[in-house]
Amino acid sequence: MRIDSLFINAKIYNVYTEKWQNHDVAVLDGRILFTGNSSLYEFQADEVIQCEGKPLIPGMIDIHLHIESTFCTPLTFGTSVLKRGVTTIVSEPHEIANIFGVEGINEMIRVSEGAPIDIFFGVPSSVPSTTSELETTGGTIGPEEAIKLMKNHSRIICLGEVMNSSSLITMKYGRANEMIDAVKTQFPLSAIEGHCPSFKDLNLAKLMYSGVDSDHCQQDSEGLMQRFENGMFVELQEKSINEENITILKSFNSRGLYSFVTDDVPPDILEEDGHLDFVARKALRAGLSLEDIIVATSYAPACRMGLRDRGAISPGKMADLLLLKDDSDDFIIEKIFRKGLDVSSSDEKADQRIEFGSEFKKSINLAENDITEAMFQIHTANNTGSVKLLTMKKNNSNTYTSESSFELGITERLADWENTKGNLVIVVDRYSGEAGYARGFLEGCYFSRGAMASSCAHDSHNLLCSGDNKSDMEIAMKWVIRHQGGMCVVSEGRILASIELPVGGILSEEPMAILASKLNAIADSMKKLGFEHRNPVMSFCTLTLPVSPSLKITDKGVIRTEDGKIMDLILETN
Repeated sequence: MRIDSLFINAKIYNVYTEKWQNHDVAVLDGRILFTGNSSLYEFQADEVIQCEGKPLIPGMIDIHLHIESTFCTPLTFGTSVLKRGVTTIVSEPHEIANIFGVEGINEMIRVSEGAPIDIFFGVPSSVPSTTSELETTGGTIGPEEAIKLMKNHSRIICLGEVMNSSSLITMKYGRANEMIDAVKTQFPLSAIEGHCPSFKDLNLAKLMYSGVDSDHCQQDSEGLMQRFENGMFVELQEKSINEENITILKSFNSRGLYSFVTDDVPPDILEEDGHLDFVARKALRAGLSLEDIIVATSYAPACRMGLRDRGAISPGKMADLLLLKDDSDDFIIEKIFRKGLDVSSSDEKADQRIEFGSEFKKSINLAENDITEAMFQIHTANNTGSVKLLTMKKNNSNTYTSESSFELGITERLADWENTKGNLVIVVDRYSGEAGYARGFLEGCYFSRGAMASSCAHDSHNLLCSGDNKSDMEIAMKWVIRHQGGMCVVSEGRILASIELPVGGILSEEPMAILASKLNAIADSMKKLGFEHRNPVMSFCTLTLPVSPSLKITDKGVIRTEDGKIMDLILETN
């Protein structure tokens, strides 16, 4: 029998019987035809691959990520992660949807055509992530738009993360419930993805009662165990891989109850550390078995998303395969196969450009003269004395903040905020043309002798700036406006690093290596100015995410994310 390729003497983990087998694998028309002893049959292969007893595992599947967080196009992204063994992803484009609405999603799907991996999508459920009273966006997605998108695009296979968890916990019927119910009615087999940061006990139960049955947020051991006990599917990011959680995963047969995901990976980290392979490697070194890794990166995510044609090495499945160097915890991928073809060193897609339309490259509806003196003045009731400000205290290991306060002196009814041990934060509405803004104060991670501005500010992507002096903040903000999007770090009047993001103010069409170099420069400059964080760029860009604990800032004000309340910046004056 004529076949396309034959893998000889591969070490295969059978996810159904949970046993290792030394098998040959026959591939025909991009799918697996047979696994077993090929000498019993008269296969005539165009290509024979000698595996020499090394592990042959399914291509990795990442079911929760946002391509926009890598600041690049789907084609560039697909080319980069394929080199890391990722052959299928489910991307949730709520970033570009917040800017352009339905048209942004349609364009994101269009430019993903021809990517070297399979790109599926989740329809955004939270655009905006909260309400128009709490943040300004360029687009909105409601139940009607969501259903229409799912009907029009076969590659939209789930409802993206329902981020407004606080509204579900109140059990008052609202937009989040409408989105869930619409999808459950029209597409009852589709997954409903969740965003459940730190919720436990009754609050967790309420979220599951509403229809949410997965969580990708950072996990502690108690929350992880509660999610398993309640039947919630858990999507574990790298930051959730620790000794306590690995102990939970090993304490009972949890295979199939969780997968590994990446969520947000900037290009500098992707190029240096890796993608889903990095998460797998970290879990292996933390003590999880290779068998568990295989299930968590292929079979479990495929089952979760109803991708029945992949996720295992068995007849009928797609021949997306990874040949490992060995079965050690190094998790070194020796060869990568897409539909049975060796693509280990293929860059053929890297030079094929499917560009965004010109209408997606002019989205910053601000002028430089919109940055006014008043933005930097915090007026007080008293002429002198001191003022206590509400502050967002930044955690230096994740995207969370905590509620704190900071005391400043007063001069001529203005708070003396410049060059203190903290930063003024300004968020400006980039959409309406009215340049409305709000201010907050940041502790923990902050800039000293400098500032940073960014049009990438999750999820509404208004203009964000933080700094310890007006002059540097003004330079940074005007640079971003002038370039129709990007990031700019300034110190003592000099631009230290910058990156242009002309597509929606959040994406670039430059190659991944160039993006990684520029983002490295941004991160290095942030650290030199004192913003010390394990992932400084993402940490900064999520200061505006009003569904992430516990205080965040939008163009409407400082939001207490637990109950969606806009807080007073000035607590008291003395």
